[in-house]
Amino acid sequence: MIELIETIELPVLAAIFAGLLMFGLIFYFWQSRAQARARAEVRKRLDISSRKDRGAGSGAPSAKRAAGAFATRIANRTDKYYSVNDPGQQRKMQMRLIRAGYPQKGALGYFLAARLCLGIALLLAAAGFVFTFLPEKEMTHKALIIMLGAAGGYFFPNFYINKRIKEREAENRRGFPDVMDLMVVSSEAGLTIEASIERIAQEISRTYPILSEQLQVAAIEVRAGKSLDEALRAFGERVGLEEVQGFATMIQQSKELGTSVSDALRVYSDEMRHRRMMAAEEKAYALPAKLSVPVTAFILPIVIGVAVIPTIVRLTTQ
Repeated sequence: MIELIETIELPVLAAIFAGLLMFGLIFYFWQSRAQARARAEVRKRLDISSRKDRGAGSGAPSAKRAAGAFATRIANRTDKYYSVNDPGQQRKMQMRLIRAGYPQKGALGYFLAARLCLGIALLLAAAGFVFTFLPEKEMTHKALIIMLGAAGGYFFPNFYINKRIKEREAENRRGFPDVMDLMVVSSEAGLTIEASIERIAQEISRTYPILSEQLQVAAIEVRAGKSLDEALRAFGERVGLEEVQGFATMIQQSKELGTSVSDALRVYSDEMRHRRMMAAEEKAYALPAKLSVPVTAFILPIVIGVAVIPTIVRLTTQ
C-alpha cells in the first residue's frame, strides 16, 4: 500500500485534492441557495416560535439531547436539499432504505448525515494517524492517505445498506414460494385475496418475519382504501423481487380477464417451486468448480510433494 502511494506523482495528487475541494465548495453554496429558496416565511415563523417555546419550557439541555438535536438538524437539512433539487434521486434512496429495513420517515436524512459525519470522522482519524505514526512521509503521501480515509468513511454506509438489501432479498426469495403455497390453500378454502394476505402474514411471522411485515403493510393499505393491485405493486417495490411484481400483475390480469384466481395461483405457485429447485440445482452444479480452487491450492501441492520428495531423497542419498 505504501509503495502504491509513493508511485503517485505530486501533480496528480494536487489535481485530486483541488477537485475534491472545488466539489465541496460547489456543494455547500448550492445547498445554501436551495434551502434559502425553498424555505417560506411561514415556516420560519413557526420554527422560531417553536424554538422559543422549547427554550422557555426546558432548562439546560444535556449532552445527549444536544447531540440528538444536532443530528436531527443535519438530517433535516440534507433531506430538504434532496427533496428540492433531486426528488427522483430522493425517491430511489428512500426505496433502497425501505428494502434495507429502514422505513422510518427520517431514515434518508439520517443516512445522509451518517455518511457525511462518518467521512469527516475518518478524515480526522486518518490525519491523526498519519501525523502521529508516519511523520517521515512526504506531505503528498499523507494527504493521499487522509483522502482515502475520508472516501472510505463516506462510502461505508452505502456498502452497509447494499449488504442488508442483499441479505433481505435472499430471505424473501426463499420464503416467497411458501407464501404462494399458502395463498393457494387459502384461495381453495374460500378466502378472498385480502383475507388471505392477512392470514398468511400471521402464519409466517416466525419463519419469514420480513415478508410477514410487508404483507401486514399491504393489508393495512387495502383497509385504508387503496386498491388491491396498487397495494400488491407497492408490496413488490418494497420487497424488491421480480416474482412479487409478477404476482401482482397476475392477480390484476386474472380479475380483468375473468379467469379463476385459484388456478392462476396454483400455476404460479408451481413455477415458484420450480424456480427454487432450479436455483438449488445451480448451486449444486457450481460446487465442483468452486472446490477446484482450494483443491488445487492446498491439496494438489501436498500430493505432488508426497509423490516426488521420496524420489528426490533417494537420488540425493545415492
